[in-house]
Amino acid sequence: MKRFLLGVVCVAVILGGCTNKPDVEQSNANQTNEMDELKKEIKQLTLKNQTLEQTIEEQKRALESTEVETPSDANEEVVLIKASEIEKYPQTLYKEMKFDVNGDGEEEIIELYVNAGKMEDGQFAWDDGQNWLLVVKDGEKTYPLFDGYVQMGTIDFSTAIFDRKPGIVMFMRQHGDRVAQKFMYDENESGFVLETFYKKENTQDHYNQSASFAFFEEAQQMMNTVFTTKLETLLEAGEDVLQDSEKRRAIVEPIYVDVESAQRKLDIVGELNPQLMISLDNAASILYQMSNNTPTAEQMEQLKSIVDVFKEIGNHEWVDKQGNRLYPEVKEKLKTIGFDS
Repeated sequence: MKRFLLGVVCVAVILGGCTNKPDVEQSNANQTNEMDELKKEIKQLTLKNQTLEQTIEEQKRALESTEVETPSDANEEVVLIKASEIEKYPQTLYKEMKFDVNGDGEEEIIELYVNAGKMEDGQFAWDDGQNWLLVVKDGEKTYPLFDGYVQMGTIDFSTAIFDRKPGIVMFMRQHGDRVAQKFMYDENESGFVLETFYKKENTQDHYNQSASFAFFEEAQQMMNTVFTTKLETLLEAGEDVLQDSEKRRAIVEPIYVDVESAQRKLDIVGELNPQLMISLDNAASILYQMSNNTPTAEQMEQLKSIVDVFKEIGNHEWVDKQGNRLYPEVKEKLKTIGFDS
C-alpha cells in the first residue's frame, strides 16, 4: 500500500510537470491540499502497518514461548515380559485355561493363582487383600504376566483375538479402580508384550469391545450350563428334598455360587462395553430365597421359564460383534425372564 501511494504521488508530480504553467498556478492550491491529504494517508497507513507488524511479532514470540504438549494416553503402558522362574506360587489355583496364545499350533497353559484358601462349601476365604499370580506355561518356560498384591479386589482373565492374533485379557478390580490389560506374544522379543488399554477413567473404546466379547463368551457358557443342566436338577427334585433345608441347600447353593460367578463376568463386560450388560439379579434373588425357605410354586415356575428360554436360545451366537450389541431376538427373550440390564 505504501509503494502504491508513493507511485500515485510520483505520477501526480509528473503529470503536474506536463501541464501549462497557468493551469498549475490555478490548481496549485488544490494540488497542495491533495498532497497534504496524501501525506496524511501515507502517515496513517505507515502507523497502522507498524502496529500490525508489532502485533504479529508479539504473537509470534508468545507462540514460540508457549510449551506445546503432545496429547498422550495416560492409560497406555507397554511392558515386555520374559520367561522366568517362579520361586513361590500362591496357595490356590483359581482358574486354568488352555489356549494357543503364541500361534505355534500348540496350546499353552494359562493359570491364575491366589493366596487364599477354600472353605468346606467351596467358597474362598477372602482377606482384605491377596497376592495373585497369572502365568503362561509353555513347556519348560513360564511367563509371569502378573504377580502382585491386590487389596479389596480380584483378578480375572480371558482369551481374545486382537487383529486376528491371539491374546490374553486380564481384568483387575481394586477398591473403586478398574484396569484391563492385554498380553500378546512377540516372537521377535521371545516374550509377552503387556499393554494397559483400559482404566476406569478411560473414555475411549480402543480394544474394549474385543475384550468384552471374550469375557461375554465365558459368561455365556457358564449361564448355559447353570440355567439348563444345573437348574433342571433343582426343578426335578422331589418334595422331600425341597422341604428339607439341608438337602435343598446342597442343591441350591452351588447353583447360586455359579450364578454369582457368571454375574462377575458380566460385570466385567459391563465395565468394558455397556452395550452387552446383562443382569442376573432376578435369578440370584430367587435362588437366595429358596436357599433359606421352601420354594413357592411361583418361584419354581419362574425357574422353569429361565430353563425354557435358555434351551430355546441354545449355544448359538448371542452377540452381533459388528453391530456391538446383543442380537435383538436374544435380548427380547432375556427380557421376558428379567435378565435385561
